[in-house]
Amino acid sequence: MANFNVEKRNIKGGAVAYIGIATNDQNSVTRTQLLEFKDVLTQLNSDPSIRGFVIHSKNEKFFCNGVDAQNIANTPREQLAEEMGEIVKFFVFLTKIHKPMIAEIGGYAMGGGAVIALACDYRFMLTGKARVSFTEVFFGLPLPGVFIDKIKETVLSQHVTDMIYGGAYKAEEAKMIGFIDEIAEDRDSLSDMVQKKMENILRIPTSAFEKTKESRNILLSKNELEHMEALKTNFANPVIQTNLYEAMKAFNEKRKPEFI
Repeated sequence: MANFNVEKRNIKGGAVAYIGIATNDQNSVTRTQLLEFKDVLTQLNSDPSIRGFVIHSKNEKFFCNGVDAQNIANTPREQLAEEMGEIVKFFVFLTKIHKPMIAEIGGYAMGGGAVIALACDYRFMLTGKARVSFTEVFFGLPLPGVFIDKIKETVLSQHVTDMIYGGAYKAEEAKMIGFIDEIAEDRDSLSDMVQKKMENILRIPTSAFEKTKESRNILLSKNELEHMEALKTNFANPVIQTNLYEAMKAFNEKRKPEFI
């Protein structure tokens, strides 16, 4: 599909699906596109010949710049929870894909982009100006609990607070705190690094990897309903709704938001 380019590569150990995000010039995403992404992954995941996934982007600047601001600014208030909540549902969906998944981050991974990377088993990033950040709080949104649980598991404990409140990290900094596994100096090296890691993972029998991953995420699954109820309550809050609209409008107009 046009928004998500799929390439099946045969590497040592088996076939891997490389999925390239290609939605627009910033690789931002709408609910409709996330549902499309989910369909792509569901179909690929049902193919027993596919042993793993790599999520990447050929965009020189953006891995994924998160939820599309223009789309949210034009979303009716009564549809806001459904539209914004899809990135949370998509994150939960990704954590339930028990085949190995690697994020190959060659550009900015902001907001929803950081969320997609977080859901992967491994994250490799290109050095340079790009940053990774959970920017939701700067748009007036409380960071969902499912993200916080996974961040706590992923980064060094002393950096959790900074990350959940929107800390922005270059590749070297993201590696230092534990969010990124390895960094690369150029795109070819990044691609080689990701393939080598996937080849090492595929030495593990599929059933062993999948059941281990399922066990690893069991606490996340147990807390899912509670976190989704909190999400629904937050999106129904008129102050949060107003601040979100203002933030998205300000982002599109390239100005500072005026929150209430």
